[in-house]
Amino acid sequence: MRALRRFLPWILLLIAVIVVLFFVFRRDTQAAYGTAVALCPGPDLYGYTCDSGTAFAYIDATTDTFLYSDDGVTTLELPFPFTFYGTTYTQLQASSNGNLQFGNGNPFYANSCMDDAPVAGMGDMIAPYWDDLDLTSFGFLQYDVVGEMPNRIFVLEWDNIPRYGDPDDRVTFAVQLFEESQDILFLYEDVTMLEGNNGSSATIGIQSEAQGLALQFGCNQPVVANASRIRFAEPEEANGDIGLETLALSDAEVGILTPATFSPQTYTKGDVSDLLDQLNLQGPAALPAMHTRWLNQEPPVSARWEWFDLTGDGLDELLLLRGSTAQHSYLTDLTVLTPDDSGALSLLHSQTLSSRSQPILRPEIAAMGDLTQNGLPDVVLWDDASGRSFMLSNQDGVMRLLPLPDSCQGSLALMDVNEDGLLEVVRDRCDGKNGRLTTQWNNSEFVILP
Repeated sequence: MRALRRFLPWILLLIAVIVVLFFVFRRDTQAAYGTAVALCPGPDLYGYTCDSGTAFAYIDATTDTFLYSDDGVTTLELPFPFTFYGTTYTQLQASSNGNLQFGNGNPFYANSCMDDAPVAGMGDMIAPYWDDLDLTSFGFLQYDVVGEMPNRIFVLEWDNIPRYGDPDDRVTFAVQLFEESQDILFLYEDVTMLEGNNGSSATIGIQSEAQGLALQFGCNQPVVANASRIRFAEPEEANGDIGLETLALSDAEVGILTPATFSPQTYTKGDVSDLLDQLNLQGPAALPAMHTRWLNQEPPVSARWEWFDLTGDGLDELLLLRGSTAQHSYLTDLTVLTPDDSGALSLLHSQTLSSRSQPILRPEIAAMGDLTQNGLPDVVLWDDASGRSFMLSNQDGVMRLLPLPDSCQGSLALMDVNEDGLLEVVRDRCDGKNGRLTTQWNNSEFVILP
């Protein structure tokens, strides 16, 4: 007993030291993690932090993804496994609208802030400059891999891409993913704009929707400048409670969306949004006034329209074709508006008609008939400037615009040439045999008949 009393102070001192060390190390561990949703510099609950990243150089990517569309997404294989919020991925989905996603393919254009919660529908997302960008006619989304294993860098660059509706207002920026450190780097080459300047119309940050985590640098604020950098550093000891089982997703399972699969009401923007507002206020009488406004803008836009029942519900849809000058072929577009039982119109389909390789200037409605044999009218469009023709068809409730082969400058008619009970498209002054071309729909595409 005397011996116990003799060593009791030392025993108590040892216990006190252990308790102090426990709380010190516990406090340090907790300090490495912040809240689930955090603002830069962080950390967030996973342990991500962000800093200036000024030591890193801008790298120009050289491999084109050929994503030439507004609100589009493409899938890219990663050259090395990359861990993001505790989950390791081998591919990503890159959006024209300035973000990349893992296991998700939402090209939605209307950026939202992630300071209260991750943005719903955007999944695990890295957003260097999530804004409404348009790759249809200008700019490039490119990628590259530099360095040697295990110090490779995957580069994804949005190069000279305009904001939607203003081809002269463009941005250039990039993301770099690092193999060794698993860090994420945002790099801004040119973000000086007339509108949306320096990130004032963009969301910048990272998030994991499934795990409820986000770290935001800025949202609709001018927080980035030319030649600036932001590094999101993978923590040395990430929160072990964060992470999901890695799944090998097929392209179909990724669920890549296109404008045709959006809710039409959420996809309406620009002139189409204005047109809908005016039509629902004034009815069809609003069309001539809108046309006059488009003709008087710079550059001028001319419109043609017709009303057809394209859905078979007994109510007529508005089919609107617009075009401009040869220097502004990117403004040529097609819009279909559909009414509900009350007569209120909403967007059914919207699409730019010109491509980088084939400008379309003066599209017009050339003919109408049930080419696809589904009981609904198909509309054949023709552009006299290029000679190109298209079929607008309602396929299982989705409007699709399908090209006809070759260019033709002469007349166009629908007729049953071979008397098989099916309509063919017959065009004159074509590149085909004897200058006349007969094409027929084969349930998936148009084929040229002998």
